[in-house]
Amino acid sequence: MKDEVQSGYKPVQDDVLKTLGVAVIAGQGVERLMSTCLTFPLHGEPLQTVEQLQTLLERHSKATLGQLLKALRQRLDLHPTFDGQLDRFLHSRNVIAHRLDDVPGGFDLHSDEGRGRLKAFLLQYMDDGQNVSMVLLGVLREWARQEGIDLPSEHHMSQRMQNLLDSNIVPNLEELIGSKERSEHPKVSNAD
Repeated sequence: MKDEVQSGYKPVQDDVLKTLGVAVIAGQGVERLMSTCLTFPLHGEPLQTVEQLQTLLERHSKATLGQLLKALRQRLDLHPTFDGQLDRFLHSRNVIAHRLDDVPGGFDLHSDEGRGRLKAFLLQYMDDGQNVSMVLLGVLREWARQEGIDLPSEHHMSQRMQNLLDSNIVPNLEELIGSKERSEHPKVSNAD
């Protein structure tokens, strides 16, 4: 009993379960960020009324990740590598949310191999989510800059992350996610 934590699981099992919890929370953050980008910078037309804004907020807040990705793909030409990462993120999210037994190689908290496979799967999911988030944050920051909106970042983003966005993500946004019809969608690159 000494090697079990309060949850009733062994510490090695508890560690994987904690990683699962962090992955779920991180995935929800990516979904929220995608919803925010579809509501504001990637909406495609000016928001003119409070009712229009409220309708958009409700539509995107209730959308599934698959629906959000479909909307994103309808509005943008995605770089194949980024699009593939979005597909993998969606698939992994669905495995985590609906069918954990479908983790590649199997899900087993009672073996080192099973825990290792699950943890590797979860870490890959979070890595994909972080990469998707960085692109979406770049879109949001660039849109805010173009609109003259000052986004507070001291509590939400480290200086290192801001530097990464400004030096690596924002200059490449047009390549990663280009507008299907440039006249209908806001610019997402910093080339003015």
